[in-house]
Amino acid sequence: MKGKRRKHRKYRHNIRYVEFILLLLAILFFSCQWGTNKEENYLYLNGRVEGDQYDVAAKYSGKVKTVFHDEGDNVKAGEVLTTLSSKEVRAELKSALAKYRSLIATVKAKEKEVAILQKKLLASKEKLKEAEKTTSLAVKIAQDKRRAEFESLKMAEAGLKEAMATYEKAKKDFERFSTLYRRRVISGSKFDAVKLEFARAKALLDRAKAEMKIAKANLEAAEKEISIAVAKRLEVSSLKKEIEALRETIKAKEEEVNTLKEQVKSAEGVVEKIKAILSELEIKSPISGTIAERLVEPGEVIAAGQKLFTIYNLDNLYFEGYIPENKLGLIRIGQKGYITVDAYPGKRFPVKVTFISSRAEFTPKDVQTKEERVKEVFRVKLKLLENPKHILKPGMPADCFIPLEKLP
Repeated sequence: MKGKRRKHRKYRHNIRYVEFILLLLAILFFSCQWGTNKEENYLYLNGRVEGDQYDVAAKYSGKVKTVFHDEGDNVKAGEVLTTLSSKEVRAELKSALAKYRSLIATVKAKEKEVAILQKKLLASKEKLKEAEKTTSLAVKIAQDKRRAEFESLKMAEAGLKEAMATYEKAKKDFERFSTLYRRRVISGSKFDAVKLEFARAKALLDRAKAEMKIAKANLEAAEKEISIAVAKRLEVSSLKKEIEALRETIKAKEEEVNTLKEQVKSAEGVVEKIKAILSELEIKSPISGTIAERLVEPGEVIAAGQKLFTIYNLDNLYFEGYIPENKLGLIRIGQKGYITVDAYPGKRFPVKVTFISSRAEFTPKDVQTKEERVKEVFRVKLKLLENPKHILKPGMPADCFIPLEKLP
């Protein structure tokens, strides 16, 4: 009886084993059948969801003052992520601004000096122009007058000489006739005539002497006028020297101003550079996206170039996979399809082919496809057309399906 029971249990066990084998065969059959249909109707690719990664780094070293965002936060382009301590930089900026403003004030003062000197130069030029005109005319007039007065003096000298001779003759006649008159040799009328002639000769002599004196005085006055004109000519020469000196001074001042202006530009450059450094101490997001990684804490001292954040633009993700060479003719730019991910079973995410590599590559180790026997593959990218609520993230494994009936 016990033998029969053992035989019956063995029989039942064999039946269950056969049923299990049949079930496995059925599952395998239908699985292969589904795979065949999938391959017949779709181009299947295996790959990952990827995105353009933006590493945010510090341009300058410093101590982290404040961190405003954490991993998973959505940020906008230009939004401040963290700030570095700026006490030393602000002190440098204050010093640089003081130097810049001081140079600006110095330039303005020097430009004012140049403007005053230029006005003085203009006035001196006008004065020189007038002096040259009047001096030349004055010298000519004085020279002409001296020649005229010299001629008058010569005439006065000749007149005086003649008057002197007449006077001497009339004097002798008067003295001789005076003796004759006393002796009663000549008449009174004759003596009166000689006496009148002597008086006339003396008057002529006196007038000639007066004319001589006037002529000398006029000549001396003409000589003085020439001296004055010559002095004015020297004044003109002095004005010319003064003008030349002013020009040299203005030139030197202008060169000084130009040098100062160059210093102003240099100082302004220093100010702008420090301002740029100050602005760079506010670490801003280069794009609108989601922070995937935060590598910095408040109070931490960081080095120039050190990575602080990693940001992805979750509105600009793409699927990246590899297609065997023998399937390359089934895909084209612009072709649409969809992807699925394990995290959201049954949900399809539309994609569009945007890139097909022009060069073949060897199959990457992390890609498992049914065509593993094919060694050469081509990398392809398909842009995700939507990512609702940013549920897809870079790095997610994904399956891509491209309907074959849409091929031309």
